[in-house]
Amino acid sequence: MNEIWNTFQFFLPQILLGTILGGLISCLGVIIVLRKMAFFGITLSQVVSSSVAVSLFLGIHGDIFILLLSCLFLIPLIMLYRTNDSSGDTILGIVFVSFTAFSQLLLNLGGNVKNHLMAAYFGDILTSQVRLNYTLIFILSFSILLFIFMYKRILFLSFDENEFIVRKLSPQLTEISFYFIMTVAISISVNLLGSFYSIAHLLIPVYIGLFFARSMSFLFTFSILFSVASTLFGFMISLKGFSYNGEIIYLPTSSAIVVLMSFIGFGILLYKKIR
Repeated sequence: MNEIWNTFQFFLPQILLGTILGGLISCLGVIIVLRKMAFFGITLSQVVSSSVAVSLFLGIHGDIFILLLSCLFLIPLIMLYRTNDSSGDTILGIVFVSFTAFSQLLLNLGGNVKNHLMAAYFGDILTSQVRLNYTLIFILSFSILLFIFMYKRILFLSFDENEFIVRKLSPQLTEISFYFIMTVAISISVNLLGSFYSIAHLLIPVYIGLFFARSMSFLFTFSILFSVASTLFGFMISLKGFSYNGEIIYLPTSSAIVVLMSFIGFGILLYKKIR
């Protein structure tokens, strides 16, 4: 146990990164799930993963470049999605498979793109380079403050768009702010921690919380706590090796966290159904 605790302290920066980003993503997931935009969030994460592959192929390293490239890809996607309500999911499906195939093409063109792209999908918090990029920190902090400031307007627009327009509260500005926040948060999370990790924290906590929530404040609190607790326990599981065929096996941290979240989530839902 002491060995795990010492290792836990050694990876404290990665643990803090995983819990903070996971908690932030879970907050954003509350809005995305309630607006029935889960597939949009998954497609967005795939677009960001492709942006990572493009940056590696071009030999341009940097979080800011990936963020800008993701925004460049997402602007036409958002425009198409917003103007084609009846076929929005179809467009997302086409974009998802297109960017997945595009990433596959880049695997055969760039030398070390394959390894980095696999990391972009599955991620591994233990190998994440926690670096202080002040520009990135500023953008993320601005997005958090913007979310806090626009929170009530985003909720109002999400559930009563007609009344929002009648009151002349500028739906265009609110929508742009929401998509900007979502793009920044998911881009940073996918780039640092992987696509599957981000999607899990985006969808699983809020989906489980909906079975218990009686208010928005409870739903946000539950999602954050579930995300943070799953991350911490997933870390502990991955740091505790187990013997298999005479070898000590250590599970990949990000995958351990995602599987743990899914296992706990389905267990809670099954118990809820039985009751």
